[in-house]
Amino acid sequence: MPKFRSTGAKSAGAAVLAAVLLSTTMAYGQTVPDVPRNRTLISQGWDYYNAVPSTENFNPYAGVLLHQRNSLHYTVNEALFYTNHFTNELIPWIGESYSYNDDYTQVTIKLREGVRWSDGEALDAEDVAFTFSMLKAAAPDLLFSSAIDEWVASVDVIDPLTVKVSLTKPGPRWAADFLATGQSTRFVVVPQHIWEGKDPKTFNNFDLAKGWPVGTGPFKLVKSDASSLFLDRRDEWWAQDAGLVEAMPKVERVIYVPATAEAMPQLYATNQIDIGRNIQSGVFEAIRFQNPNLTAWNNEGPVWGAPNGCVVGIRFNTQRQPFDNVALRQAINAAIDRDQIVNLAYEGSVKKAILPFSSYRGMLDYVDQLEKSLDVSTLDQHDLSKVEQLLQGAGFTKSAGTWVQPDGSPLQIAVQVGQGDPVGPVLVQQLKSAGFDAIVNVQQVTAQTEALSTGNFGLSVYPHCGSLYDPWQTLEHFHSKYAAPEGQAANNLRAVTRYGNPDLDALLDKMEASQPSPDNPEYTELVEQATAIFVRDLPEIPLFEEIQTQPFNTTYWTGYPSFDNPYVAQPLPWEGFALVIHRLQPTQ
Repeated sequence: MPKFRSTGAKSAGAAVLAAVLLSTTMAYGQTVPDVPRNRTLISQGWDYYNAVPSTENFNPYAGVLLHQRNSLHYTVNEALFYTNHFTNELIPWIGESYSYNDDYTQVTIKLREGVRWSDGEALDAEDVAFTFSMLKAAAPDLLFSSAIDEWVASVDVIDPLTVKVSLTKPGPRWAADFLATGQSTRFVVVPQHIWEGKDPKTFNNFDLAKGWPVGTGPFKLVKSDASSLFLDRRDEWWAQDAGLVEAMPKVERVIYVPATAEAMPQLYATNQIDIGRNIQSGVFEAIRFQNPNLTAWNNEGPVWGAPNGCVVGIRFNTQRQPFDNVALRQAINAAIDRDQIVNLAYEGSVKKAILPFSSYRGMLDYVDQLEKSLDVSTLDQHDLSKVEQLLQGAGFTKSAGTWVQPDGSPLQIAVQVGQGDPVGPVLVQQLKSAGFDAIVNVQQVTAQTEALSTGNFGLSVYPHCGSLYDPWQTLEHFHSKYAAPEGQAANNLRAVTRYGNPDLDALLDKMEASQPSPDNPEYTELVEQATAIFVRDLPEIPLFEEIQTQPFNTTYWTGYPSFDNPYVAQPLPWEGFALVIHRLQPTQ
């Protein structure tokens, strides 16, 4: 059992939070009243900061994603639709429904009647159309604007509650991905009566005296400074009037507080925060001895957490020699023992992955079919004789027991890992046991991300976030349109292998224009063919599904999502976390 020791940094973080809780401060001319701790939900959000980096910019499309990712999406702003990725169910919210025409080039969005902004104005189709048009006109300068410009040809208001979006090309996934998936950079409707006439690139959407930012959620921003944000419950909320919720949230105040990774464990242990970023499973187990009120997705370990749609794997730069050699990539896969990685590096807290797909419900039928049709179990065979066979067949030889390249030059494999990732030493030892000269190359997260973006790496262990309900969402990242030359920035951090294959491109293009369904034999045939190319060429090697242990503190609040009550996916920065806030019940 890992031991947990408090550090000065953690204690300092706790002291800062204590000061925040005790303050009833003047914030931009407004007095913030006291709210008891047992009616306050304290959130670190998700991203690590020493201080709130943007205290006067609450524009969801300009500047940092801080506030939309960390606080606004479950307090002030709401989505048209949410998706429970554990059940693959669509949850209509501001939107009532959406439908396509026959060729998937038009989407008709029906809005729910009675939705009101926090200033009392009605949210209607004009607001939705205005937001689309604003983003398209401002591309590429606003977040999400380039994607809107690429996909949206025009938007028409049919009636006060109906919008028709005409797409630039068939988009059978467009509505689900853009309006309902609920990750960090998704569509946020803005009130036309406030935003019209303003430059969306510079408008900061902040004026506490005017009640800005105006949203449709049950909370309003009342304080913003470098130490924290205070968001207080409003007096009324359209969702209660519409019958979507039985009552106003029991939470009277949400406080967002910035914190560093080093501070997080002790903040959880000492009740300084209720929700926030995930922590290592071993650390979670240790701090539960200090605070037994901490829970996670699962009631017991070692797998405490839940999937998040990402698979951690070895990402190759397939344009860099010698990793442009398929036989070498296949040999590295044969040298790997995934079970050992899971058990030694992660103490059994993650689940191994053979294919690059998550275990969300929308993916299970596809994966079941693929495991039968492709016999992917052969990918999970730790076989040193196969390493020999593959490398000798490709012209590699051994010198003093270590593999050298076909031209006789040394072959050294530098395994790039992020700082704090325990997989490096285990993976390197496995490669050494197979005859490779391997070393660990530990990188700060920012440096690793930069290397992946520019192609300045050979192989790197890094998450690949993709498929939530459809294999195309992951496989699409191996399309040659992303195969930028080394040194040129990749335009999608999920597509860093710089792999290109015309046969795969053709399959992916057909998949993109098709309605995805595991019950559609024409589509599943395309999925099988595309996955077969991936399995053969291995532009990356899946190792394990990323499992995030996100603590929930039940000292003051219960009702968090869990394996036994999976009403929404757990990652806090996803928009679906808005469904948690009105389910929480006070414990005292």
